[in-house]
Amino acid sequence: MNQRIIRTLQEDIDETLNMDTHDLYLDMQERQTDYVSPETYSPDASYLRYRRYLVDWMSDVGEQCRLHNSTVHVSILLLDKIFRSRDIPQRRWQLLATACISIAAKYEEAEEHCPQIPDLLHLTKMSNDGHTSLSFREGELEVLRYLGWRLRVVPPIHAVGYCLQKGVCFVDDTWQGRALIEKIPKYVKKYTDFFCNLTLQEYSFQQYLPTLLGAAIIYASRVALQLEPSWRPELTRLTGYEESQIIECFQHVWSYYEQQFPGHGSRSISPRSVTANDVFA
Repeated sequence: MNQRIIRTLQEDIDETLNMDTHDLYLDMQERQTDYVSPETYSPDASYLRYRRYLVDWMSDVGEQCRLHNSTVHVSILLLDKIFRSRDIPQRRWQLLATACISIAAKYEEAEEHCPQIPDLLHLTKMSNDGHTSLSFREGELEVLRYLGWRLRVVPPIHAVGYCLQKGVCFVDDTWQGRALIEKIPKYVKKYTDFFCNLTLQEYSFQQYLPTLLGAAIIYASRVALQLEPSWRPELTRLTGYEESQIIECFQHVWSYYEQQFPGHGSRSISPRSVTANDVFA
């Protein structure tokens, strides 16, 4: 069993892809402030009282379009960047939110997976309000102009995905005081997806750099599974963050988790019970 775990946890993704993937992470670190940073954090933005509804609605549209979870995350950060700095009339919100989904899909998805405009208009019922493919494309152009045509978005889920591919579980970790079982990496992924979706709901997490929040989400996932040690030198080398640098962000993630799911944080949870539906229900 241990030999199988070693192969699972130490797969050389660089060799598989025939490239140095660390350069991808360095690029994420350089570009992440284009959309989220402590400097652009705007807790007094007027739209925030409605943001949770927008996140839920956009997530539902993305799910119905069978888009990747990361595409939905990107689309919401596109919307956040526009709405936090401009007073957008509410009658324009649905159009711009849907345009953000469409633009994110074109950037993040394979071409054949991008939703067609007539399908989006039908799904969102915007066609009932007189919107056409032409008016929708005008909405897309409006979004692109607002964003200055800068579409390289780095949400925490991208940073987490990179780290998961490199490996965030180690053969000499312990799980609830015992040796690891082969399914632990899958459980960790389920938890990281859960925490990525959970923190997407709450705008206050945008006071942290996405790679920092991503590291805190990995930390929270290991804590939730009772993996020991909670943080390791290997994870510092992977993420670029010492445990002392992420502990404040982790505590924010964990307290929000306990607030949304009272009692869950104080006991071991079966990873089988944690899904994205728990967050967006």
